[in-house]
Amino acid sequence: MSTSILNSILRKSKENKEIISIWLYNTDKGSFVGYITEINEEYIGFRHFTRFGKQDGIIFIKVANIKNIDFNDDYTKVMECLIEYSDIIDKPSEFSISLNQSENWQFDALLQLHKAKEQLASIEINGNEYFTGFVKDISDEDFILNCVAKNGEDLGTSLFKIEDVTEIRVNDIDDRRRLLLYKWRKASL
Repeated sequence: MSTSILNSILRKSKENKEIISIWLYNTDKGSFVGYITEINEEYIGFRHFTRFGKQDGIIFIKVANIKNIDFNDDYTKVMECLIEYSDIIDKPSEFSISLNQSENWQFDALLQLHKAKEQLASIEINGNEYFTGFVKDISDEDFILNCVAKNGEDLGTSLFKIEDVTEIRVNDIDDRRRLLLYKWRKASL
């Protein structure tokens, strides 16, 4: 291999198990995230991780098929966190919502989430859009949600009508991933 920047990035990833994101020509699968395990003139071995930080095997990639590589960016840092703490994502919290048979199930569920303070939930509004976050305040008619993006970014607060809530999800794996990344970004892991 020559001493191109590409080759030095690949070698650094192999030597330090540095997480990189590889994009390939002629594919719509997105990028592969992981680190280099093997390297030669034509091919690399690449330890791939799922978006939950779990090992997903080794992929052999032709070097000539590499379109670009992302490194030291927000997503590779997110993946480093997920790889390090992936076992936390496997463990759901003990929190559960007790629903009664009333017409006000949405209010009852949101009130329990509000009292739980740090319980993340995904809330479907009008049967077609989900918002994920923490219930920060609630009245008889509406509630405030501190929204959290898929990679744990704090999106600020939004107000919603309780009557528009059509579904509430708690403790699913996507929300546990978000919560982990939210805490990491807030440096409270």
